Amino acid sequence: MLIKEYNKQSKTAFSIECSKLLYKKKTSFQEIKIYSSELYGNVMMLDDCFMITEFDNNQYHKKCIELCYKKDKELDVLIIGGGDFGLVKKLFNKIDIKKLHVVEIDEKVIDASMKYFPNFFKLKKSFKEKIIITIEDGYDWLIKNKDHKFDIIIVDCTDPNILAKKLYSTIFYRNIKRSLKKSGFMIQQSGSIILDQLQIIKPTISRLKKVGFTNITLNPFHMPIYPLGLWSFIKCKKKA
Repeated sequence: MLIKEYNKQSKTAFSIECSKLLYKKKTSFQEIKIYSSELYGNVMMLDDCFMITEFDNNQYHKKCIELCYKKDKELDVLIIGGGDFGLVKKLFNKIDIKKLHVVEIDEKVIDASMKYFPNFFKLKKSFKEKIIITIEDGYDWLIKNKDHKFDIIIVDCTDPNILAKKLYSTIFYRNIKRSLKKSGFMIQQSGSIILDQLQIIKPTISRLKKVGFTNITLNPFHMPIYPLGLWSFIKCKKKA
């Protein structure tokens, strides 16, 4: 069977040939579906949008890790989202982490990923001891955060739909800035470089400038399972 994601903006569709539906769960936040496929392994969709595959997921993670690279030792890192743990595993292989906080709004994403994407959770014991998982809205968690300062904050969220819209707001970016150490930086997925210039990318850059971030860059990368195949991260830095 062909499992399809239809994109209203471009009026295009992308399909993956799958053999069966492995998991389906409607949570308080979204609908999670996981299919099995011969070419891509297990495939996760959130609200009928492709998110991650068991194989061929390296483009997204590789670009994010490339942007995260820092020579410093014992870095404090926060991921807002990232409950599938694909990014978590690769971060430990690239940078020296002191503590890694994962703040995920939907516990079922973690539960389903542990079962259907188990390789993402195969970490050394010493790495696992550095991970702190919190099930909470990242927006609210940052507002309440008074105890932690981070070298790197990664916002691994969906596009600004009803659930994620506030993760692209000026208030959110102010709390990001407050939670960063001097010279710390933020990385956020910023949608399609082709489709989302006006709705996501330009407004986001404008808000980041308003809040006082510097070194703002748009970083495109290929992601075949996302609409039109070209996606992006925005990276910005807090002034020293």
